[in-house]
Amino acid sequence: MSRTVLNNATFYVGEELSPRTGSLVVENESISEIGEFVESRPDDVIIDLQGGYVMPGMMDAHCHLIYRDVADPYDIELRKSIPEATLDAVVNASVVLKAGFTTVRDVGSRGNIGVEIRNAVSRGDVPGPNIHPAGQILSGPGGLADFQPSHIFENRPYQHGLGVQVVGPDQARAAIRKQLKDGVEWIKVGVSGTGFNPLCPAERNGLSEIEFAAVMSEAKYQGVPVAAHAESAASVRAAAFYGAQTIEHGIYIDDESLELMVANNVTLSPTLSMYRAFAIRGSSMGIPSVIVDEHKRTHERHAQSIRMAFEAGVPIVAGGDAGLTHFPQGYCAEEVESYIEVIGMTPRQALSTITVNIARLLGVIDTVGTIDVGKRADLLALRVDPLVSPKALLDPKQKILVMHDGVVV
Repeated sequence: MSRTVLNNATFYVGEELSPRTGSLVVENESISEIGEFVESRPDDVIIDLQGGYVMPGMMDAHCHLIYRDVADPYDIELRKSIPEATLDAVVNASVVLKAGFTTVRDVGSRGNIGVEIRNAVSRGDVPGPNIHPAGQILSGPGGLADFQPSHIFENRPYQHGLGVQVVGPDQARAAIRKQLKDGVEWIKVGVSGTGFNPLCPAERNGLSEIEFAAVMSEAKYQGVPVAAHAESAASVRAAAFYGAQTIEHGIYIDDESLELMVANNVTLSPTLSMYRAFAIRGSSMGIPSVIVDEHKRTHERHAQSIRMAFEAGVPIVAGGDAGLTHFPQGYCAEEVESYIEVIGMTPRQALSTITVNIARLLGVIDTVGTIDVGKRADLLALRVDPLVSPKALLDPKQKILVMHDGVVV
């Protein structure tokens, strides 16, 4: 079987992203050799990267593959049918892969679309990254994923929305068991509201404490990790106390929450770049003013919370929450620049949030997330150094190639 040899490049190797110049050999989907001098074979496929820079394939820890050109909850839930949303997810899986994302965590989908797209990609039916899916978001009436006014469905839960409504601990436990039966890898739960849902703002708690405690107890019993959407102070504290694997967004982190996050090894997925985009340029993106105003109101507090977490040593992972109008799929790459400019990370620290940190979170660090011999060849080659010009991660003109499972996309 022929090998693929990438020549004439700088490779960012290992968890420290250490630069190493020379060549890299891909054999049977995996990296078999990295070095300054690689002996070629007659049947090798040689790719000259012309002095480019190669990093691990990017990862997105907060992805919704059904999001495609949406501006508000109506676009997400009502404008398109389930079949249309499925087709959007198929298209988006290809889009994010071509953008350089070789692994994503889908943290909320209508129906069971995230699981089915994962399965289709695994079978080779459609192109896409490795997908680690949640199902519908567990939410309460009037909570995070109860997006539509009550009169529309006459107070009956909408069955085809982004969330599933649970009332009481028994329904919460049952919803988890059903999702596990249907093949999810993560449980996504809306513990608080959000600026994106005018009916349930960021400071409001979307589940009772007994309901959330039941979610965490059942998830722990079943051995499945939890991604907790938590923006309010009380919801962040609860997610940290009960040991959710990730806190999504985390706008109102306080000292008590921070201590709990460190003690319980909780990871923060801030989705800073999208929330920043809403606050700074939301109006020009076509986002409704009521949503823009909410994010303007909370933006500085959000940035302060992320800085606190970063300085305390809480692991940070990049999440795009992308697919919105003028913030399309693949814009998770903007997280790197936002972490450098707003949070004060070094470029190497910021690049780790979109690679190795996510691989650790997902439990796949032994196979992907870094460039090392024996690991799967998920790679992104750029014309410029991403540690010097992180904007290159978003620029298609700066991409030389994307490789997934040892194959050039």
